Amino acid sequence: MRFWLFALVLLHSLVLTAQSDQTVTLKGKAEEYAGYHPVLRMVINPISMETADVLTIPVNEKGEFNQTVEIKEITYARLDVGKYRASIYLEPGETYELVLPPFKPRSDADRFNPYFVPEDVVLGIANDEAQGLNQTIAYFDRDLRERYNSNAVTLFTKENKTLAEKLILELDSLYPSKPGSYFQKYKQYAYAELLAPAYRRQKRKVIYRTMSGDAVMQMPSFTHVINTIFKNFFSNYFGTPQGENLRAAYADKVSFDSLAHVFASDTLFAASEPAELVLLKGLYDAFYSGRYEQEQIIQLFKQAETKGCSPRIRDIAGGLYKKVTQLRPGSIAPQFTLYRLGGKKRSLSDYKGKFVYLNFMHTSNHTCKKDLQLLQVLSVQLKREVKIITIILDEDPSEAKKLIKAKKYKWDFLHFNAQAKIIPDYNIRALPAYFLIDPEQRLRLSPSPSPAENFVHAFFEARQKYKYKQLRIHKPKKKSIYDL
Repeated sequence: MRFWLFALVLLHSLVLTAQSDQTVTLKGKAEEYAGYHPVLRMVINPISMETADVLTIPVNEKGEFNQTVEIKEITYARLDVGKYRASIYLEPGETYELVLPPFKPRSDADRFNPYFVPEDVVLGIANDEAQGLNQTIAYFDRDLRERYNSNAVTLFTKENKTLAEKLILELDSLYPSKPGSYFQKYKQYAYAELLAPAYRRQKRKVIYRTMSGDAVMQMPSFTHVINTIFKNFFSNYFGTPQGENLRAAYADKVSFDSLAHVFASDTLFAASEPAELVLLKGLYDAFYSGRYEQEQIIQLFKQAETKGCSPRIRDIAGGLYKKVTQLRPGSIAPQFTLYRLGGKKRSLSDYKGKFVYLNFMHTSNHTCKKDLQLLQVLSVQLKREVKIITIILDEDPSEAKKLIKAKKYKWDFLHFNAQAKIIPDYNIRALPAYFLIDPEQRLRLSPSPSPAENFVHAFFEARQKYKYKQLRIHKPKKKSIYDL
């Protein structure tokens, strides 16, 4: 009986240990952040840099927080806190006592400034036993950056390969690593910074050195390599002897798996996953270059979403497909559920069956205020034709409420705060912003002209095309002019 009791206790202990090895705990005290809920995010797509939430950290009224999340592998995560973007490497099984950066909220002007870049800082870790990996990478990055800055001109102008190799040996001796470890892979990718200028006319050698073995796609030094070494890859690769077959296959408009098969004939990559990732990167840059047919690339992304060599590649391809088709005319408008300034909840789906003139405003913006007066005219002029929805992006909606009441604006005003992701969903980078959504909830004009840019004419033209399309799809029994 005692043996079985001991076995059960031991089993329970092992289960708890296994569970604890798969979790990370973040705790600390930051009185400045009391009442806030900072979100820890990770990059899930190394090409588009799309992120996903890892953990929301509720800070109580005393400024304390203590949250645990399941993490199965070392994860690089970032915390956007106002003017700062703090980063940390999370290791399964660790507990981190965090020291958050000083509280400096981002102003409304910064939020909608397309050129604003938060200041990068490292999240402070108060407990020494959890600092290992973060401290090592921080020191390594510092020393690598110092060596690069001191030798960049010589490395580039003289293509000094000996110097590049010497600097790498120095760093390896200062920062030894176990073969196959996370830090070893981190260094492998990071050394591209020194190799690229020294081997600038032998780019394939740099790729061989930095891309060997399996890819750790979520690692920041890897994403840096993908987005620098392979920038505009098609433009460079198509002109090489090794790229001729790929160029011909692309010109013949073959499927993604056929394209990947042709690319695999090049010995540049030993593994399929990094090869297909580079192929996707080439397609992504080609899409925005203006030199390649966008519809062909969209279809290749769609095929890669199901035909990619691994779940990770398929997920990345799916993210790229969503990215390049997002907000294109004819695509489904991003859905949202927000609260009216009066308090009632409204969703975009509530307006199905009607044309919607969706706009994003901020009451401190002079152009927005002028456009609101024009929208007042449209709300009367197009009352039977289109529903106007204005989404207010003020952090504090009280000024907007005063303005709407004073001016007696009658259409629907919603506040973004209940679903802040609406800002990236509609790629709002400057204000005001406008979209016309058709009765099937598809983007008809994206972006749409503003009220001051002859929206009325654009609307009636878009409405006529929509009705014509509907008549072609749902052909009436009696003949009409559309049958001529």
